[in-house]
Amino acid sequence: MEKNSININGLWTYILDSKNKLKYDFVIKEYKSNKLLDKMEVPNNWQLAGLNNFNGSVWFITEINVPDKYKNFQLPILKFNGIDYFADVWINDVKIGTHEGYFQEFYYNVQNNLKYNEPNYLVVKVNSPKEEPEKVWPLKKQLIKGIFNHHDCRPGGWSYEFGQDKNTGGIWNDVKLIFNNGIYVENVKITSKPIDNNNYARNTILLSYISNIIESFETEIKINVTKDKISIKEFTSKVNIQYGKGECLITFDMNNPELWNTWDLGSPNLYKAVIKSKYFNTVETVFGIRTVNLDNNHNFYINGKKLFLRGTNIIPTQFLSSFDTNKITKLVKLIKDANINVVRVHAHVNRKELYDEFDKQGILLWQDFALQWTYDESTAFVGNAVTQIKDMVKQHYNHPSIVFWCCHNEPGEQIKTLDPFLYQAVLSEDNSRIIRMASNYEEHPYDGWYWGNKEHYAAAPMGPLVTEFGAQAIPCLSSLQKFMTDEEIYTPDWSKWEYHNYQYEQTTFIASVDMGKDINNYISNSQQYQSDVLRTAIENYRRKKNSGITGIFQFMFIDCWESITWSVVDFYGECKQGYYELQKMYSPIFISTRVRQNKYLTKSFLNIDMWVINDLHKEYKNSILRFTHNNKVIFEIDDFMLPANDVVFIDWETLKTPISDHFNEGEHTVFITLLNNNKIIANSDFNISVVKNKLHY
Repeated sequence: MEKNSININGLWTYILDSKNKLKYDFVIKEYKSNKLLDKMEVPNNWQLAGLNNFNGSVWFITEINVPDKYKNFQLPILKFNGIDYFADVWINDVKIGTHEGYFQEFYYNVQNNLKYNEPNYLVVKVNSPKEEPEKVWPLKKQLIKGIFNHHDCRPGGWSYEFGQDKNTGGIWNDVKLIFNNGIYVENVKITSKPIDNNNYARNTILLSYISNIIESFETEIKINVTKDKISIKEFTSKVNIQYGKGECLITFDMNNPELWNTWDLGSPNLYKAVIKSKYFNTVETVFGIRTVNLDNNHNFYINGKKLFLRGTNIIPTQFLSSFDTNKITKLVKLIKDANINVVRVHAHVNRKELYDEFDKQGILLWQDFALQWTYDESTAFVGNAVTQIKDMVKQHYNHPSIVFWCCHNEPGEQIKTLDPFLYQAVLSEDNSRIIRMASNYEEHPYDGWYWGNKEHYAAAPMGPLVTEFGAQAIPCLSSLQKFMTDEEIYTPDWSKWEYHNYQYEQTTFIASVDMGKDINNYISNSQQYQSDVLRTAIENYRRKKNSGITGIFQFMFIDCWESITWSVVDFYGECKQGYYELQKMYSPIFISTRVRQNKYLTKSFLNIDMWVINDLHKEYKNSILRFTHNNKVIFEIDDFMLPANDVVFIDWETLKTPISDHFNEGEHTVFITLLNNNKIIANSDFNISVVKNKLHY
């Protein structure tokens, strides 16, 4: 919380206005005359506060008492950190502004509106409407909410009747009054560029502000840059302040900067800039120093090092007010433990605390704008989308984890009509990151789910950068029982399952998941199928590292509500079998085997190919690649050399080993171990069966 500020969170009165017909005068009169009106804790999404499936407007009213001690401050600011979706704001009977959007921070100068030592009436009308099914929703949407009002992983999915259920409206983030001595810093934008082989970094701080000091003047700003609470650079800079809105630019150099890196390439080094002036509250922002680019072959580089992207997609919550730091920390730990180095924030903008945690943990982010499928094509909508996408970039610019901006998910033909405007809008705010026009259907292979079978992944389709792939899996029984009755589970009500996003047709007729004898079999078979799809896809894509495939993003990591989806972690945090498959397949050093033959006569030879894949920028000399069976070595490559950031292919002829020397008739597991300096750095296994040399009718 800022110094010299008042937190306005707490219990607010609210009045429902489902048809959006109430007027301010009626609302404030009703509030003052009726002390028995309903109350809601703010911040909140109103669905979580008990307004089930409510669409339309809710009027929120509270009283603020401002002590006399704040009278001497010249510039009081009323700041909202997030309202979904339309907001109209009054203070003491004066309408001070409106806002559209769900993720943006916004504020108002209330210098001429506040009273001291007596109640200030703050009224906020929040409107989160239901878009008219078929006519507007889902193909000509106007609300820029991405997955929060249209997605096959949200309540009701694609259903015209139910697809907008559980509205996300509300004052979902903090509200506060901030008191300043004439200047309010609305945004700090830090740009850093390593120079001269990283001997130093040139940094610029762009301060955007509003000032109510009538005459322009020169003042001194103090900046202290720290790392791990230790001062790295402290200096002052003189800047000119203009009346009204303005910007000032400060430039400084840092010697031998420590670069921000991913967890698998180095350390996520972070700096904090503390900016002080007698005219505004102390401003702090965290930043990192790094470079990123994508070459013509779509290879990704960070700080000049090529990195294979082992990714996933996340929609971690349906209700941002409940996504607290505890949930965020647990989620990011699960992601890192799965050996993931990049996450796609799928078709929405999340809360600041999530980006902070990715910064700390050294995990890259592909940040989508909040557009999902198709929208209204009017010039008004284009203008609105351009404004909001620029807000996204400005608000999250300082997060070093964000390395991609993406304008639209699966826009279809709107990649030609809408998205070029969004691309240019992002470029006008940030030319230091990779900007993607869209993530469209041609890089989303769903072989084995929406078409074909999982074996199609042998061709490594839709590269070089694959931004979605996967299959659904049913959560464990204990999770199902938390949101469905036993009757709905044991004698499945498929319409209820479909409401919770389960795709019966794909599960039954494309994936051919066997229901088995009971629900436990069905769950097990479903999770096994998802695991098989992920293994098949990831192995084939990773084998193509440095030869056509540059990164992959599994869809998706965790459920955002009580559902049955493509996730590998369910809504309650329970890992499906696919999570552990993902964790294994995404190991930075990975041994992939192709069993060319799984059944042998004893007179045969072992018939497999293998790839040893290294995503680390470290070579491993004098290693041992060892094959064992029943704790006995059956084959070994001494002085095995695994180059940095490369793939070593070993064909079946190299591994040609007599079956009769090591295997009897029956089923066998062969273990592969890669050792360096007597330490295991990778392992794998495969199964074969051996039969008699002569078969008889």
